[in-house]
Amino acid sequence: MEVRTIQEYEKLERHYWWFVGRRRIIEATLQKYFSGRSLDILDWGCGPGGNFKMLKKYGEILGVDESDEALSACHKKGITNVVKAASLSEFSTSQQFDLIANFDVLEHIFEDEQFLRDMGSLLRPGGEILVTVPAYQFLWTGFDEVLGHKRRYTRKEIREKFHRAGYEVIFASYFIFFLSPAFIAYRMLQKLKGDKTTSLSGSVVMLPEPINWLFTQILILESHIISYFSFPFGTSIIVLAKKII
Repeated sequence: MEVRTIQEYEKLERHYWWFVGRRRIIEATLQKYFSGRSLDILDWGCGPGGNFKMLKKYGEILGVDESDEALSACHKKGITNVVKAASLSEFSTSQQFDLIANFDVLEHIFEDEQFLRDMGSLLRPGGEILVTVPAYQFLWTGFDEVLGHKRRYTRKEIREKFHRAGYEVIFASYFIFFLSPAFIAYRMLQKLKGDKTTSLSGSVVMLPEPINWLFTQILILESHIISYFSFPFGTSIIVLAKKII
């Protein structure tokens, strides 16, 4: 992501419904599968560090990001256990991890299956990787281009990629289920009007505070439901997979 996008991203992840709700979805999954454990966690693509507080509940974290701006934002928050790397070849460590967190990063990588294989070398035997990605290529707009996306996924597609990369998928679900009609309608309207998005802030709809709160509560509801079963549809996907090769 560009410097301006990182700066905008950092502001939004503090309060915007999508970021707050995604954290709750992620935490519901962590609580279900890792409660009571103390993990060595690698947060690959940690960005400005907005997920560190949540991940810290489950163990010790090392963050990795390719952006100097993102790492600077982490340092300003007092997060010092972060390093710069854009690829595995730039990331020098003998440490292995119990869990790799990879939140809305995989869609930025050209060779995503190879990336998953490479990440497997950083996991202890039986280690796991938790990812979130955007769903459905038909929702592609200039928003994806601003964020540097290479693709969007279906659940079937990403499950198959994990299997080919040497993982067993433990859990996979869509999320942003209840709000997906509004989300899809907005993206389709953007396309019809001729999408000219050039910045993250220009693509994000800044909602009145009561609506932002309501949307957040809807995703919090999803976080409770997702602990029991997976959603059949949504504009994002969460996957937990275990290394088997």
